[in-house]
Amino acid sequence: MGLGLSTGGTGDDIKPYVKYDAKAGRLFRADRNQLSDGSFASESVEITNIAQMVIDLANIRVGWINYTTQGPIRRLVVLGKEPIPLRPDEKNADGKLAFKQGFEVDLLLNKEGGGGPARVLGSGAGCVIEAMDALHDAYTAAPESKAGKLPVVKISGVTPVKSGQSTNYKPTFAIVNWIDRPAALPAPTATAPAAQGAPSTGSTIVAPPAATPLPTNTMVPQPAQMADASDFG
Repeated sequence: MGLGLSTGGTGDDIKPYVKYDAKAGRLFRADRNQLSDGSFASESVEITNIAQMVIDLANIRVGWINYTTQGPIRRLVVLGKEPIPLRPDEKNADGKLAFKQGFEVDLLLNKEGGGGPARVLGSGAGCVIEAMDALHDAYTAAPESKAGKLPVVKISGVTPVKSGQSTNYKPTFAIVNWIDRPAALPAPTATAPAAQGAPSTGSTIVAPPAATPLPTNTMVPQPAQMADASDFG
């Protein structure tokens, strides 16, 4: 397709994924394990404190995602390389527009975080979009990105964000190192674009009172050895 849009594809081309749970402020990888009867099941493994990720921000995809029970349906383009498509007009069972603004990006986990092949991190949560937008700004402003390097990123903390009657937890993505593009992440077809913000969200960041704890089991950042290229082989 001329715009490079994807509508989900077949099971053979689905990458394993990493999920950030905005309601809990925690990061998980999804492992697909084969059972004794030959079927497959997914297992969520928390990696909030240990994950460092090489994130392919040169090829981040933005647009619209419909998260269905059969998996996400995507209307995404590579940021800065194609126009963002119009929001699809399909509606869900409640009569509301089914597609939400969102992003997806390919990454590699460090060995401690699970290693393995390239995975996908995506979200339609406003606070996660804002965090990724800030990370992308830091990436495009860095001289290392202009030299073709990719950032090694970790979650350094979370911030409560009030949205209506609920509270989500916005991650802080921190660049801790830069490495040459790994072979497991395909090279971009063009120079990394100048900063083009991800879709605005309208969320309001609320500074938490000093005595307000994060949810039970929410990550508490721990000192970790800085990952380098050898951690992503």
